[in-house]
Amino acid sequence: MTPSDHTPPVPDHEDDESQDAQAAAEFGAMLEAFERARPGPVAPRAKAASGARKTDEGIRLGSRVRGRIVSISGDSLLLDVGGRSEAVADAREFRQDDGTLTIEVGQELELFVVEAGESLVLARAAKRGAGGAKGRVSLEAVKQSRAAEVPVRGKVTAVNTGGLSVDVDGVRAFCPLSQIDSAYVEDPAPFVGRVLEFLVTEVDESRQRVVVSRKRLLQREQAERAQARLASLAPGQELEGTVARLEPFGAFIDLGGLDGLIHVSELSHARVSHPRDVIAQGDRVKVKVLKVEPGKDGRPRIALSLKAATADPWTTAVAAFTPGARVSGVVVRLADFGAFVNLAPGVDGLVHVSQISHQRINHPRDVLAPGQAVEAVVLAVEPERRRIALSMREASEAPVPASRVTRTAPVEDDEPVAPRPPVVDDTPTPMQIALRKAREAAERRGRS
Repeated sequence: MTPSDHTPPVPDHEDDESQDAQAAAEFGAMLEAFERARPGPVAPRAKAASGARKTDEGIRLGSRVRGRIVSISGDSLLLDVGGRSEAVADAREFRQDDGTLTIEVGQELELFVVEAGESLVLARAAKRGAGGAKGRVSLEAVKQSRAAEVPVRGKVTAVNTGGLSVDVDGVRAFCPLSQIDSAYVEDPAPFVGRVLEFLVTEVDESRQRVVVSRKRLLQREQAERAQARLASLAPGQELEGTVARLEPFGAFIDLGGLDGLIHVSELSHARVSHPRDVIAQGDRVKVKVLKVEPGKDGRPRIALSLKAATADPWTTAVAAFTPGARVSGVVVRLADFGAFVNLAPGVDGLVHVSQISHQRINHPRDVLAPGQAVEAVVLAVEPERRRIALSMREASEAPVPASRVTRTAPVEDDEPVAPRPPVVDDTPTPMQIALRKAREAAERRGRS
């Protein structure tokens, strides 16, 4: 499942890329008059990507690195990134409105490389421009941010035609309505005044126009979290997730940008006809990872189990089923050799055909039907083999009347059926056996 699976349906006219482009063009046209009045451009001072740091391989402009805070001095952070020298970052990015720092020495941060020359400079987003010709310098920084796919920070200043107007360090940018969030935004007004991070998707230097997308940044971050989660998954792990979708064959669980499947047979220790009988969409559940393997389309296939994350009823409820105990249950399945009776969720016992009735019967269906409530006596318990032997005959105080033994087959489509002939018990009684033996003895004496 992709992130779009969770996105509410978006009207076609809002999700049309051509309309996004048209809205961006309209926004740019409105700015042209204003931009013509701005001071002329000056030579950019921002370092190009070609000035990337040579001392530490793999560290370049736009790359993301993890570093540990070594010291905090005023507005400067010193971080150990595992290279030949430390990196620096601006502490003001980590201060609240009242000036309180949200970080501390020893904490690890994941930041972007915004300068990779003689010194390594890190930041949460693209480095802000400086100098007299602020707009031109900032536009060059935005252009580099787009090339390096480094997020930029901007303050939403207004709702405009088809989207938001964003101030990125003096450069006016436009965020289309469909790119504000990963989900559809009905009313963009609450975003006005907020400082957010975006990815730059278009830079038109001739018109000083910038188009940004917050949606792409959110999707990228979600994909990165999913990859990190996937790399850490292993069979036997217990995780929490959200039920994303139900199908007749199972339930898809969102593990945080990564989906796994619970097969219907792994939802409960009891038999389950449909996943909706156990869970509902939106439920938070605890699951156990059974296996992780690549699928045919290259996507990972993650098999999960809700049943394995819960206590086994054979180690808990089975303590109540001791030999000689009288129990009640419901018939769940019939076989030629007997009837299976559900005694507790996930615990079934077997009534052998010879233990169903005091009368001899040909098949359990002559007396029982699925869904029928019955009482029985426990004959034997074998937890290691998950077996409980039951007897309905021992639980009955008197022989089963013949009227219960003669049952008819179920009527289908209102078609009349002939009643099943009664089962006659032709087992000879002791008196009959004695009479027979007496006749045989008399016949032998007559022949002699």
